[in-house]
Amino acid sequence: MSATVTNGKPPRKQLADQLDRLDQLIDTLGEGLNGAVADAAREGVRLAVKEVVVELMTNPELRALLAPPAPVPAPTPASKGAWSRIKSAASACAASATDVAERAKAATAKRWASAGEAVAAIGRATGEGLSPKRVAAVGVGVGLAAGAANFFAPQAVAAIVGGATAAVAAVCAQVGAWLARAARRAGLLS
Repeated sequence: MSATVTNGKPPRKQLADQLDRLDQLIDTLGEGLNGAVADAAREGVRLAVKEVVVELMTNPELRALLAPPAPVPAPTPASKGAWSRIKSAASACAASATDVAERAKAATAKRWASAGEAVAAIGRATGEGLSPKRVAAVGVGVGLAAGAANFFAPQAVAAIVGGATAAVAAVCAQVGAWLARAARRAGLLS
């Protein structure tokens, strides 16, 4: 179609041209959004994995939990039958698993108490009444709601939301760690 100038005025823009331009703009924004979400998710996961690895390497309690259990001495075949040896090995394995579970429970309780102290100290420092139980309840509630929404959402939407929440979680973890260090430096935490 040729555009002709009528009475010295430029031709009017056609609706089809405007719709094509809008469609191109939407496509460009969609591609940019997908890339931004993918980059944010990738960076968030990278930071979260880095934080976990650093924590595993520097925390002696966690390293102790990951250490292999002490080897169980094998009885001599002449002294016990096969069934006795199996029962003995199973009870030693169960005792080792119970010990690991108890140490993990104690380490988790200690981390929970430390996180509660950090939340309370931040609340005192900012003049807000932050209850660790309320913060945990809100977090669990939001997590369950997001999980349910992702369960019923189409796969692509769930992937985008999951990536975005992973990025947000990584940022929140970094901010939380920063705030805890700031609270320790300020003498609000021990």
